Amino acid sequence: MQDWCLELWLRLLALHLPEPTDSGEHAATTMIRDQWLSSSKGCCIGGVLEDAGATPEGRDVVRIAVNSLLVDLNRQSAPLDPATLNLLGMEGSWGEPVDRQPLREVGQAFLDLLDGKIKTGPSSVEIMPGLKPYPPSA
Repeated sequence: MQDWCLELWLRLLALHLPEPTDSGEHAATTMIRDQWLSSSKGCCIGGVLEDAGATPEGRDVVRIAVNSLLVDLNRQSAPLDPATLNLLGMEGSWGEPVDRQPLREVGQAFLDLLDGKIKTGPSSVEIMPGLKPYPPSA
């Protein structure tokens, strides 16, 4: 899926990844961050969790980032300001405020993917959080 919501989600999510430590903790962050920053500029082809979620460490790093971003998205209900979004270095320009709810839905879908609750593949359009209403996780 390639769309504004997933691209914005990936850009913001990349900024919430934990930093790798000198002891090697969160080593997967660098590869994941590079992939997500590239994908968030319109280069998103295929599933963005396939590589990141391929190892237990990768899944842990992704979960930390998703939970961190969701906490920040839930702190306020006001739409995201387009002038601020334009500072993120993405392709194109934001002209209108962006509602937080589609981003929250993408975040829940990421958690559901990590938990094995979504069984469809990356080419499926059956589930498109941020573009189609996404049901809350049970």
